[in-house]
Amino acid sequence: MTSSCVTFIHSPNRFYSEVQNNGVIFMPVWAYTLASHIDESKQYNLSLVDTRFENIKDVDYADVFLFSGINQDLPDILQSRSALAARHPSAKFVLGGPICWSFDQVDDLDKLDAFDYIVIGDGEAVIDHLLAQILAGSADEKVIRNRERFALSQSKPFYRQMVSSTIDRYYGAVLEISRGCPFLCEFCDIRILPDNNRPHSRQVDMIVEEIDYLCSLGVRSFLLACDNFIGDPRWAEEVVDAILKWQETTEYRPVFYTWLTLNLYKMPDLMRKMRRAGFDSLFIGVESFNSNSLLETAKVQNTASGVIGAVQEIQSYGFPVVAGLIFGFDSDDENCFDSTLNGLLEAGLISGDPSLLTALPGTPLFKRMKLAGRIRDSKYGLGGHKYHTNIKYLLSRDFLIQGYLKFAVKLNSGEYQYARFKAFLDNMAGEKYISLGGRSYFNPKLAIQVMRKNPAALKLTLHRLGAFASSPANIWYLFKALGYTMFKSKIEGRFSYFQFWFAIWTTIIVKYQGISEADFDIESLEGKVETKHIIPDGYIDSAGEAIPENKTLAQRRETLKSLESLVKQKIA
Repeated sequence: MTSSCVTFIHSPNRFYSEVQNNGVIFMPVWAYTLASHIDESKQYNLSLVDTRFENIKDVDYADVFLFSGINQDLPDILQSRSALAARHPSAKFVLGGPICWSFDQVDDLDKLDAFDYIVIGDGEAVIDHLLAQILAGSADEKVIRNRERFALSQSKPFYRQMVSSTIDRYYGAVLEISRGCPFLCEFCDIRILPDNNRPHSRQVDMIVEEIDYLCSLGVRSFLLACDNFIGDPRWAEEVVDAILKWQETTEYRPVFYTWLTLNLYKMPDLMRKMRRAGFDSLFIGVESFNSNSLLETAKVQNTASGVIGAVQEIQSYGFPVVAGLIFGFDSDDENCFDSTLNGLLEAGLISGDPSLLTALPGTPLFKRMKLAGRIRDSKYGLGGHKYHTNIKYLLSRDFLIQGYLKFAVKLNSGEYQYARFKAFLDNMAGEKYISLGGRSYFNPKLAIQVMRKNPAALKLTLHRLGAFASSPANIWYLFKALGYTMFKSKIEGRFSYFQFWFAIWTTIIVKYQGISEADFDIESLEGKVETKHIIPDGYIDSAGEAIPENKTLAQRRETLKSLESLVKQKIA
């Protein structure tokens, strides 16, 4: 009997997967995860196709092709599906992932009609049964809704046959360890998933088991994927303690990068342990240096203490903070670009590249913008633009574009980049600093190995270096930074920070190279700004989320308080 063939297709948007990731390519963790939840006794022939490496037109037949992705992947996903359907017309096509949840929130599932089946919600609990139905010809429902969050305590190790045959083409490994976040930021779509306003954590022993297995395959750089590593601080400490205990029995010394929130600065004991365990870079949603903008979006964890001081405290232990930043909040004013440049410099942030505020479907921000008549008729995907958003801003379109262009020039200048790097090193000169012995999540040798297997990524890297070297000033400040790094001899492992800073700088040079007004598809509110455009009728009652009403009401009241202050300024 011939085994049924099931192929996972990873077809991401190239700009996000390559340019935004500093030219390196990360593994599609969703495929390895779902494959592990397919009953092995059924003996399906499982395989993975990643369009960043393989030509979709050369893909062999499969009975079922499984896709996943996010909103901006839509054009690439549809193009890949079309190519496969033309080559294999009898195959069945299934789409899941965040894109399906997001489109369902705004009644846009018709844009996914090309797929035979659409899965909304977590896939681990439904994948095995759905495949069995499809292959038996008994899957009648096109849209499968899984309204229950999958219990990560029931998660399984990666499908190891797929991992071992493909891991060497990716930058390190991505290991999902938790889901959910207890905070209620207005713009964030983490909160809107079922039962996702609290942490759902994977078993600690399984996390260590996966790290050990992947290390045995040669992996040394790990992205511990989660919505907020310290959403449950006790669990986070258990993970770190388990890694430290494991390291007592092995010679492996991997390095970790993860995502968490700014309130880490209040946890000195945990930060010390994290450094000893090998935690390096940390992604933190700083969002803004404007306290009014933070209050507007109910980013309360960033307002309890000054953002700059909190970042400095975290980085003083040796963590390079990768800062998420956003322009376009209603409370942003004409100083937003300058205040961000000043904030990055004063905090000593060597990695921080902003985006424009977007209202993600299903979020309170989307609901507020829709009630206010500020949602644009917009397309999915970037449509040839580097910046494409779906809301009408209060700040004028011309100001946002011209301000962003000037911001990009300053951000890329050698003088400014050097000043940020110097501030970063100066901040680590104290007693809190804990060295990783020169180890870093950013590993140039590993990056080069991965890029050699992907001509497009290698070409992009060479382009980055060429664009950087085209400016004599860049070369001057690069050597000036190298000299200052050598001078800071008390900071063990300081050259790893120099390499990381240089990689980030060359990346944003390419990202902003030749940027112009034509790269922006954005819009601002026309005419006089009225109260209804900021605080629309019904906003305070518009939650409708599966979160305790007292929590969502508290968020809306926090946002409302800030917006009422804004109304007094704008409409006086």
